[in-house]
Amino acid sequence: MQEFEDDYYAILGVEHDAAPEEIRKAYISLAKRLHPDRFPNDPEQREIAQRQFAKVTRAHDIVSDSERRAEYDALLMLKKKKESKDKEASENNGEGGVSEGGAEDIDKTIKMTALEMGETINTKWANKHLERADDLLKRRRYQEAETAMKEAIRLVPNEPRYHNKLAEIYYARGWLTLAMTEVQTSLRIDSRDSTARNLEVQIKAATRSQESSRANTKAKKGFLEQIKEILTRKL
Repeated sequence: MQEFEDDYYAILGVEHDAAPEEIRKAYISLAKRLHPDRFPNDPEQREIAQRQFAKVTRAHDIVSDSERRAEYDALLMLKKKKESKDKEASENNGEGGVSEGGAEDIDKTIKMTALEMGETINTKWANKHLERADDLLKRRRYQEAETAMKEAIRLVPNEPRYHNKLAEIYYARGWLTLAMTEVQTSLRIDSRDSTARNLEVQIKAATRSQESSRANTKAKKGFLEQIKEILTRKL
């Protein structure tokens, strides 16, 4: 659980006993500095900011909520306790005095708590990316919308809604092959997903129309070339 190896307080630049108002001010300051919209003309820097912004927001989501903060603080205490037991066991060199089962129980509790917290926070943050991408799509800011949805999918890979939204973005850009790939991914997750099925129909229709248009253009070009050849011969 990589995200729970980080110290959320350190990410926000506050002490572990920081007051809620101090945490809020620290988050606002970092959010303004790291917001991806500050780099509209620099895709590389925007993606870096997107990752940093996600990390800061994830930390804030945990420590700004009193219940989740209490769970997180308890998790930190468990980790410290396990580290202490591991160190003691190492110093004793396996000669007894520290129960391996006790350390294993602590480790199991840490992993279970981290997993539950991770799933909750990742889904919440992924949904924020979805909302942002939807707004960006309406404003035709396709690249930013695509970046937002890729981050949502990174956080929660097996949610059809996120793949469907990325498919919509690709469809709007005329990237039909990529759009169909996302739809197929969505249907592998849930074969009955109605949004994915509707998108599949739309993309197939657009693909046929695109192929027909290309064929007509090619035929027209061939006819014009024949006329040009006839005129050239006469001259």
